Amino acid sequence: MLATTLFSGILQGADASAVSMLTRVIDASDIDMVSGAENRNLTKTAFREVENAISGIEGVKSVDHIVRFEMEVSNFTDTNSTIPLTIVAISNDSNLLKGVKGVEYLEKGKIYVEGGSGNITRFKTGEIRIFRISTYNPYGTLVDIRFDYYNLTVGGVVELDDRVFSIAMGRYPLFVRSLLIGSEASEKRPPHQLAIIGEETLWEILNPIYEKNRRTSKVLIPEIIIGLDRDKFLVPWDIAGSRNRINVVYDKINGIGARQGFVPVNYLGDLLTLVQTNSQNMKITTIIVATPIFFVAWYLGIVISDLSYNKRRREIGLLLIRGVKDKQLFYIFLFEAFFVSLIAGVFGIFLEAFIVPLVMSELNPLLILSSLSPTTITASLLFSIILSLLAIYKPARDATRLDAIDALKEYRIEEEGGRVSWHEPAIALALGAYKLIMFLFEINVDSFAPSSGNLIVYLLYSTWWGVDYLLTYIAPVLFFWGFIKLFLQHSTLIHRIFNRIFHFLFGEVSVLSILSSQRSMKRVVASTFMVAIIFGYNILVIGSIDGANDYIERSLKFSLGADACVWLFSYKGSDEISNKIAALEGVEGATVEVWFDAQSDLGMIEVRIIDPINWSKIAYIEPGWIKGEKVFENMNGTAERIILENGAAKTLGFDINDTILIKMGVKTYSLNIIGIFGREPPQNWVPSGPMIYVGKDFIKNLDEEDIRLTRILIKFSQGADENRLKKFIEELDPNISSVDMVNQSLKRINTNLLFTGALRIQQLGVYFAVVLSSVGVTLIMSAILQSRWKEIILLSIRGFSSKQLATILLLENVFIIIFAMFLGSAVGFVYLRGQNEILNISVQSLIERRILFSTWFQINLASIIGIVFAATVIPIFISVRKSLERLNLNIIESEL
Repeated sequence: MLATTLFSGILQGADASAVSMLTRVIDASDIDMVSGAENRNLTKTAFREVENAISGIEGVKSVDHIVRFEMEVSNFTDTNSTIPLTIVAISNDSNLLKGVKGVEYLEKGKIYVEGGSGNITRFKTGEIRIFRISTYNPYGTLVDIRFDYYNLTVGGVVELDDRVFSIAMGRYPLFVRSLLIGSEASEKRPPHQLAIIGEETLWEILNPIYEKNRRTSKVLIPEIIIGLDRDKFLVPWDIAGSRNRINVVYDKINGIGARQGFVPVNYLGDLLTLVQTNSQNMKITTIIVATPIFFVAWYLGIVISDLSYNKRRREIGLLLIRGVKDKQLFYIFLFEAFFVSLIAGVFGIFLEAFIVPLVMSELNPLLILSSLSPTTITASLLFSIILSLLAIYKPARDATRLDAIDALKEYRIEEEGGRVSWHEPAIALALGAYKLIMFLFEINVDSFAPSSGNLIVYLLYSTWWGVDYLLTYIAPVLFFWGFIKLFLQHSTLIHRIFNRIFHFLFGEVSVLSILSSQRSMKRVVASTFMVAIIFGYNILVIGSIDGANDYIERSLKFSLGADACVWLFSYKGSDEISNKIAALEGVEGATVEVWFDAQSDLGMIEVRIIDPINWSKIAYIEPGWIKGEKVFENMNGTAERIILENGAAKTLGFDINDTILIKMGVKTYSLNIIGIFGREPPQNWVPSGPMIYVGKDFIKNLDEEDIRLTRILIKFSQGADENRLKKFIEELDPNISSVDMVNQSLKRINTNLLFTGALRIQQLGVYFAVVLSSVGVTLIMSAILQSRWKEIILLSIRGFSSKQLATILLLENVFIIIFAMFLGSAVGFVYLRGQNEILNISVQSLIERRILFSTWFQINLASIIGIVFAATVIPIFISVRKSLERLNLNIIESEL
């Protein structure tokens, strides 16, 4: 049931995460599709024709429209200049008006200015303003551009919510993105001049233009806003089907709008595709990682079934004597397993709905159960049934093939000690050891790819590559099975080592422990194998989760550049803003960073302009990244000295003191390399991201349009109030676009299932692995100790005290468990190291993954050790106590 619960949890967790992400977006916006056309000769009839046709499609719930265009306003008393305005026309019956505060009805001939617009103080309610729009004659032989003028009354100031503002400004994709990543808004609103008018006012402006056979000079963008009947299309447990149904509607809308030049964007369909892809990737990744748990569950099932059937030998013998055929008995055992697995599957499905929220607090049992699909139910039940049948098949077949007379005999533990073939374990050990050696010495098969086109060589390499890829997932299991079989079951070396240790520590009492272990070889192998796999798995997964969290944090710091970064709309005034930020309490320093693109031998590359001394004290730089003598001091005050990215340097064959040329337009600049930054590039490294850092004096060579991005890096003082600082900085200057902080972004990422869903389910797998191993050890110990109660009583009669009995049993089990822990941990660490190296090679990033021994890692490892030891020790003390109680009871009965 535990394995089924975990399997179902992986499926349910992924499905529920997808539903949660989907719900977050659709609850915030009723807009599903937007169909737009640019620079069309709009007439009221054509516009309504498309809108009415779309509204008639089955499943379309609401249809709105807007028209976006630009006008200029003048007639200011203090200046003769004009101000450009983005005008958005909205119908009075539009649902979009619900997101507009400050007006309930858009009057004809009036214009309403958005409250965040620049120069808002120039617009007074009730005043008449003169607006002009540039037009041209498309049929004229000469350029005929002129202005048409209109008088509009300022109707007031309005506020638009994020949804309506994003539609009005054509930024709706950013709004959807912000909802997915969990940020508070799509971004701080850029500087804008925005106003809205009613549809009647729009036609008052456009009709005279069209009557003169003229067109607006600037782009006129009509958009039809479409909302679907989501209750009809969206089924939480069938995202793929929901997407297909929505795509059918999308195709119909596309067909209707194409006649008038409208092209729709299927935001809801794209959202469903994204969450489905994320859900499928989460399932596949987590199931692959959790494969050792399922393998242990199957192996544990075999061991427990074998012990169970051995305890039922007399029952089997009686059934055989009474005429039950072995085939009939085998089918009885299969039916038992089928019935039990079916019940376990049902319990596992419902139990997981209450377990998943332990690692995904954003989900609740009701949401998980509501997203439960027939596919998940069927897959979970089939998994439970197949796993159970595979686990009991061989033990059941062996049990039914017993001779009736032998079956009536009591189970003898000596039967476990028979030797088996050593060839299979040797092959398994060789394959597992091969992959571990590859990981240990960081050898990658891809580096041996043949350069020639020889068919035989290519086939041999492809076979090697395929085997190596398969061993990536199963090598630990093969290594554990082969090693334990050969060195515990086929060799006495480890037993002799344990015997000497036991004899040195505990004296002659150790002899009985060693003899018992050798007679119970199947149990010893089973418990050692299971604990080793679980420990290796836990080391790998816990280390991977810990390393992934560390990688995300360091990548975020590198991406943002420092503790925080402030994105600006333009470079102008950036130094003044930086100085203001640096003067704030809680800020240790701030520096400007300017990005631009230049042509080089590597193609178009990203170059960043920095203040070297200040930047080196504020920016996030990993240890060992900077190579060179006094790099930042030598860069300071020059425009020709640079730091080059290590991968780019290796690709171009450059080193310190070499010269690199970059080109911008028709100008070429010669730059001297005085430093190298970044990690050592692996094979097939593709240089990307910031390739050059140059001193701030280079800014003199750039025009405003050459600058791609401008940001300010911030370093906080110890204990700074980051929330307060963020709010203050956001209001510091209208040129500030947004403020990103590492700690806040990290918190948002860690609470967003889109980014951390797979890691959380893997964490759930760790807990299940611990429970599975402890349950497995407890069941094996209990079953074996119960079969040895006579032996324990005989030892007690011969004068062994309860302490000596417990010591004997502990010696033969605890040291084996310790050996399994060390073996599993060693393999787990090697595997974790190899996995990190593979990721560092395959992922093109300056940030390298690393193995940490964080407090969280140590606590989890200590908890696992404690639980496994408890599962080993507790059954021993209980067994000794019960055996002595049974002995005392027999003595009392004999005396009576």
